[in-house]
Amino acid sequence: MSDQAHIVLIHGLYMRPLVMRPMARWFEAQGYSTSSFGYKTTSESLELNVENLSTHLSSINANEVFLVCHSLGGLLARAYVASVGEDHTIRKVVTIGTPHQGAAIARWMKSKKLGSLLGHSMEKGLIKNRSDWDLDIPLGSIAGDGGIGFLPLIKGNAEPSDGTVSVSETHIQGETDHIVLHYSHIQLIMVAEVYEKALCFIKHSNFTSDSSGSS
Repeated sequence: MSDQAHIVLIHGLYMRPLVMRPMARWFEAQGYSTSSFGYKTTSESLELNVENLSTHLSSINANEVFLVCHSLGGLLARAYVASVGEDHTIRKVVTIGTPHQGAAIARWMKSKKLGSLLGHSMEKGLIKNRSDWDLDIPLGSIAGDGGIGFLPLIKGNAEPSDGTVSVSETHIQGETDHIVLHYSHIQLIMVAEVYEKALCFIKHSNFTSDSSGSS
């Protein structure tokens, strides 16, 4: 086993692993090895994506493995950890803009007969999801309130959001820590402040400790 900690990056809906590359380079510069897990977000079932993620994780030669996930990727990570119970190597999970409560924008699309655009992603929790985290590893949830996107239009700017996922949807009962940053849904995977907060959680299990190493 390698002594170098490994971070697996999981992208969100309609995306590909390449979008996580800037984040991967940043973590690598901090001394971590990384890999990006790619999956078909709409055309493959949740069960198949969980199986493929399990295969990806089993190929990693590291003592410590962390998951950093954007949007739908966080729901996939939840499904994976829940499916394997205590038989896993994951130390911590960080979700970024993940709709743990389900996504209002997905429910709106379904109500407008646009559910086909979501495909199998609806099975992954975009329409309805468990509201608790009862797993044995720390979970940190990062939300955005940049509000640039489609959600404010259909909800009339009624509540803070990253434009796609509302801040309230990113909360989950049992979360270890939660933080809101002023970015849009896409910006959340493009800016160093988010990377720094994710690393802080990986090191300290919270988003507020000094990320230089002191607690």
